[in-house]
Amino acid sequence: MQTLWQDIRFGLRMLAKNPGFTAVAIATLALGIGANTAIFSLLNAVMLQSIPVRNPQQLVVLRWSARTHPQNAGSSSFGDCQWTKWTDKVSGSCSFSYPVFKEIRDHAEVFSGVAAFAGPAQLDLSGNGTASIARGEMVSGDYFQTLGVPAALGRTIEPMDERPGAEGDASRSHGGIAV
Repeated sequence: MQTLWQDIRFGLRMLAKNPGFTAVAIATLALGIGANTAIFSLLNAVMLQSIPVRNPQQLVVLRWSARTHPQNAGSSSFGDCQWTKWTDKVSGSCSFSYPVFKEIRDHAEVFSGVAAFAGPAQLDLSGNGTASIARGEMVSGDYFQTLGVPAALGRTIEPMDERPGAEGDASRSHGGIAV
């Protein structure tokens, strides 16, 4: 143990004799530790942490794929097909239309809940002041109940808000919590 303390004192004396080298060594260590912390934080948030919903391991996203490019498709990515064309290769994935979603929801005995979402969309918000644009998603009425996400304040969108003639409803999210 005594030789360890002697080695530490010797190392500190050598660092004190060469302040330029000491500054470069400390800066290099600080940058390396900072970069590793940033990369781990990003990977932890994106890949390791589960999403803040009830039973995230039980979530399933249903999508369909087309083998060929549809004749009437344009470049759309909202509630429709999203296509990428590279030379002769065509790839795409599409969400379901609302009538298909309703059919799946009405006949889905294997799922405990079925919800739909489409977006992101640019929404025009206006009221008593000037209008502004916000990003959001359009979701089905049972979206929050299916995910098990409670409202922090007020209520979430419900299936009755989905029926024709219902008043428009909106929920705001902050940190994965519907407000």
